[in-house]
Parts: sequence; structure tokens; C-alpha cells
Amino acid sequence: MKLRIKSKTEVFSHEVTSETVTIGRSSDNDFVVPLEDFSRKHCLITFKGPYVYIMDLGSKNGVMVDGRRIKPNEQYPIYETTRVVLANYFEFILPNGTSIKELDTPLPLTLEEIAERRRK
Repeated sequence: MKLRIKSKTEVFSHEVTSETVTIGRSSDNDFVVPLEDFSRKHCLITFKGPYVYIMDLGSKNGVMVDGRRIKPNEQYPIYETTRVVLANYFEFILPNGTSIKELDTPLPLTLEEIAERRRK
């Protein structure tokens, strides 16, 4: 199953292989998003059976759940219909549904492609 983070111009994806996924720009995260808007350790996604939880790990630009900034270090449940925004403008999309309308043509980018775009 894949997690996706979508901005206005890019889609980042990560294949989930464990019950927890850390997201951030540091290379020691499970899901690395190499953009300055993300903190080194931005948030944690936890899968518990059929339930999914998100926790802000004290990020600078925060995590919004249905329009409200969540408190750091507290787990919040998220559902297929929950709108989650990371770092002010990146949509987090659950694997078995989506919090926003799917792109007609997803933009699968590798880290190399992202780095190349940043250099231009």
C-alpha cells in the first residue's frame, strides 16, 4: 500500500512496509520529503488494524486535521474523508481512499527527479 503527499505541482509517494511511518525531510525518515517546508522529523503515521493515526512530531509548519492544527505528540485518528495538510500546503492522502480529488494523471517522482527539479 502507498502513502502519498500532494502539492500543487508534485506528488510524493512511499510504499508502506511497517505499522509506523515517519515523514520529514531528514534522510533517517521512512518517507523522505526533501522540501524546506517540512521539518526534519515532521510527523508519524501509525496503522493499528483498520485504524490510522497521525502525530505531529513538533514540526515548525505543523499538521492540520480537518482545518485545525493538531497539538504535537498526540495521536489523532484519520479516515478516508479526513483532510490532512502537512507543512501548510501539502495534502496527505491515505492509501485506501483520498482526502481530496485524485489527480487525473499522477506525477510519480523519484527523489532524483525531485532533486533535479530543485536544481533548475
